[in-house]
Amino acid sequence: MLEAIMRKAKYKIAIYIRLSKEDEDRGYDESESITNQKALLLDYVEKLGSEYELIDTYVDPGYTGTNFNRPDFRRMIKDIELRQNQYGYHKRFISSRT
Repeated sequence: MLEAIMRKAKYKIAIYIRLSKEDEDRGYDESESITNQKALLLDYVEKLGSEYELIDTYVDPGYTGTNFNRPDFRRMIKDIELRQNQYGYHKRFISSRT
């Protein structure tokens, strides 16, 4: 019984990164923005602690956010539906929480 109490739940999570076409039009460097978003998200996941396990990273560079027709976004949703991961983090969610 004590062992079950001490055992921490392991949450499977994924991160989602996107650089929009609009950002590209404004002159943002795709690789730099993607790299920065990934670093921010990985840092956040690390701070969550050992009960969280990063299982995948989804990246859609150059896609508009006005619809869901983005390959890795759709793959992420499919994985969530298949219960491959329990949470998804996007930089906007993190920015609003910190």
